[in-house]
Amino acid sequence: MADLAPADADMFWSSRRRASDQFLLYCFAAHSDTSIDRLIRELRGHADRIPDLHLRVAPVWRDLAYPRWCTAAVGDGQFRHHRGPRTWDECRAAVADLLTEGLDPTVHSWRVHLFGPVTGAPRASGPATVAVVQISHALADGRGASDLARALLGGTVPETAAVPGDPPGAVAAMVGAAEVPLRLVAAFGLGLVAWRRAGPEPAESGPEPLPATVLNRRPGPLRRVDLVVTDAELLRLGDASITVSVLAVLAQVLTDFLPDADPALAVELTLARSDGFDHSDVARNRFHTAGVRLYPDLAPDARAQAIAAEITDARRRDETPARRADRRAAAVTPPVLRAFAARVAANAPAPDRVTGVTVVSSVNRGPADFRLAGGDVLFTAGFPALSAVHAMTIGVHGLGGTVTISVTTDPAAVDADRFVRVLRSALGRSVVT
Repeated sequence: MADLAPADADMFWSSRRRASDQFLLYCFAAHSDTSIDRLIRELRGHADRIPDLHLRVAPVWRDLAYPRWCTAAVGDGQFRHHRGPRTWDECRAAVADLLTEGLDPTVHSWRVHLFGPVTGAPRASGPATVAVVQISHALADGRGASDLARALLGGTVPETAAVPGDPPGAVAAMVGAAEVPLRLVAAFGLGLVAWRRAGPEPAESGPEPLPATVLNRRPGPLRRVDLVVTDAELLRLGDASITVSVLAVLAQVLTDFLPDADPALAVELTLARSDGFDHSDVARNRFHTAGVRLYPDLAPDARAQAIAAEITDARRRDETPARRADRRAAAVTPPVLRAFAARVAANAPAPDRVTGVTVVSSVNRGPADFRLAGGDVLFTAGFPALSAVHAMTIGVHGLGGTVTISVTTDPAAVDADRFVRVLRSALGRSVVT
């Protein structure tokens, strides 16, 4: 199927209004004879054999129908060398500057940035090479982007999820326009089904919204990124998952950083959906966000158990018949209305109440079993995009035995120095670099 799935089209339409690309950072030990020319030749050879890296988005006139995946040749402009040498702090600052430089997925849906040599990088005993893979969110979610980045950097090539077609023309727009009344009727009917199935249970809506904090404001044009790299087993709290362990730490960090915040502290957590789930079998973006309470007043072990139960309950709510029917109704809504909704959402003012004080995205990027130009991979990181509601986001990314906690902020809105100090203090012995 060449048309973008509804969830992927939403990501494309949103990207035209705000920066939403994914940036996946991988740090490699620099081999003694590493040259940027050699790196680019190696990456270009990898990209040539990955079908999903030969895709671009072709929109329909006035968004009357869903955009279509079309073929795009890999170009020299997709490999950017940001000349060094640089210190690690200078590299971080340069990466932060990239976060608001959105791709035009109608031309290319990805790009790779190379920095090196970089001195003073975490886990590196000498100079390092940093590769940052920038991927349009229309092309992949966090898991899919990780698979594509791994393949680009020398790992296994994932299966492609779309067969590209020809660019849509006037016929596609006319058919889309003719379908609008039918789609409206279908959406209304499915929405009615969702309403009837929802029932009177208020608990199905999840935690109550919280008053907005200093972290919940529309960000300005600047970005800052901070990274804490540590060992997974030092971070893990008992038998809890890495995600739950980090959330348990963040309960303390956010309480200390936001002393006036509502005691019912919560974050928005991105949660993956399983394959074959509604339209997720054809969508590249198979996730949802849910409010998860952090229980800062509980002891660490009890807190981890309560957070794990919150995540389980959020997954259960997302799988209820009412939620499924609601998503089916959204999927048949006319594309022109979905595109309009994306534009409105991008310009909406920051609300007075929020689902979570920040967004946490957690992805395990697999084993550290690949190299770039002869250099071993040392760690990975990611930087969830800021939004009109959040001036700070947190990424948790594992690779092999390491976990990186990344903090992305608008430096004009958030005291990142203080937040990172509080985070490192809460991690205590878990902090290695």
